[in-house]
Amino acid sequence: MPSGAFPFRKVAILGTGLMGGSLAGALKGLPDPPKIVGTTLLPEDRKLAMERGWVDLFADTNGAAVSGVDLVVIAVPPGAVPQVWGEIAGNLLPEAVVTDLSSVKGALYEAYRTKFHTLLPLYTSSHPMAGSERTGISSARATLFSDRTVFLTPFGGEEDSLLPLDHLWKALGAKTFRVSPSDHDGIVAHISHLPHVLSYCLLTLAEQVRRENRYPGFDWKTQKGGSFSDILRIARSSPQLWADILFQNRRAILEAMDSFDHQMELLRETLENGGSENLSRLLSEWTAPLSETLPP
Repeated sequence: MPSGAFPFRKVAILGTGLMGGSLAGALKGLPDPPKIVGTTLLPEDRKLAMERGWVDLFADTNGAAVSGVDLVVIAVPPGAVPQVWGEIAGNLLPEAVVTDLSSVKGALYEAYRTKFHTLLPLYTSSHPMAGSERTGISSARATLFSDRTVFLTPFGGEEDSLLPLDHLWKALGAKTFRVSPSDHDGIVAHISHLPHVLSYCLLTLAEQVRRENRYPGFDWKTQKGGSFSDILRIARSSPQLWADILFQNRRAILEAMDSFDHQMELLRETLENGGSENLSRLLSEWTAPLSETLPP
């Protein structure tokens, strides 16, 4: 944990589902935890958060929740964040730091720069590279952010919001990485969003083959191996949430898809014309970076 006192004493978490609930639990696990005010649309999340002792009280509105707090964390889908900004802007203390947990930054930054930059001057957007295909606080855990990377994207351009948030995430065991909105979206398009797209595509392909009875007796649900099960795990993620994420980051994802298509064409050509040795050489080249990060 960084030296010095924890920078926040009262925190509002707007949306106490998987991510917001995990953050509340992590904060309550600190030696000197802050007071936490929450909001949620789901009565079951409210009940469980209180039972776990992760949220001290719930407010009926986002505007009421942020009154008197020194940190606001917006844990709602990316497309809903600007609406929340409008709900809270008039109720904040001048020194209150505001962040979100969205996995898309470019569209949010444009909305911020166009309408909210003077209303929310102390704003640095956060994106923890952590989560689950499940939703709701019932799937939340206080250790979710430990040893994970958190991207920090300053919107307001002021260190007054970046440094306290850097302290916050490191106190929870995370590693931080400062990045611009456009670079963030390009990075996550390749390492998070495209894998979700491929998972959805492989699922629908397997189901199409089953329905066509292309191979009599084929049933992927009972016959799948470990590799297909691993790929399908993220296809269980909320279609509504991921439709929002993909749409918000569509430009970067389309570029990632173009790059993937190029690699697939290279593999197709090698399969058709290259022979086994050339195929082995290509796969070895592709997997070489793993030898730098994984044990033998």
